[in-house]
Amino acid sequence: MKNFNLIKTLSVFVLILGLSFGNTLLAQDLYKLAGKPELKVKGTSTLHDWEMASAQAQGKAEIIMDGNTLKGVKSATVIMKSASIKSGTDKMDALAYESLKTSKFPEITFVLTSFRVLDNNRAQAIGNMTIAGTTKPVTFNVQTSTKSDLVNMTGEANIKFTDFNIKPPTALLGTVKTGNELKLSFKVSFQPTTTLSKN
Repeated sequence: MKNFNLIKTLSVFVLILGLSFGNTLLAQDLYKLAGKPELKVKGTSTLHDWEMASAQAQGKAEIIMDGNTLKGVKSATVIMKSASIKSGTDKMDALAYESLKTSKFPEITFVLTSFRVLDNNRAQAIGNMTIAGTTKPVTFNVQTSTKSDLVNMTGEANIKFTDFNIKPPTALLGTVKTGNELKLSFKVSFQPTTTLSKN
């Protein structure tokens, strides 16, 4: 009887230890944007293709890791100042800020609603993006990697000016017209801040 009780006690102890170890491997942590993010928008016009970029953004995320493997993202929010995006040309910047209504809507935001890991380094991120006061769902195709404690992500999505109730900008009395289609891209790194309860 004593041996039976001892074996039973040891079995329960091993089970608890195993569950604790498994939970430790699958950790849900709070992360924040690290370094300088690369956020870009590319488009076309009747004159030439163009690109604007920003390296200023704030963001946070709840990321689920299994060791060094990204298992999922529970939530994420990224906020960028509308007037931080630059083309290198003052005139083009002014046209962009007018279209984005930066004085009334100083921020562009992305709030994650779904993150699906497709394989070891590919994922799909869907979220609500707010530009110039209009919010629409946007789907990004994402590449992921990890290095030390950093979770690195790059992604692209196609949108249109008119998706966000923005009229494609024109210049030189309408002789130069901007195309409606845009490509958004980003390259960011997240670093951990605080460990949450493990699942």
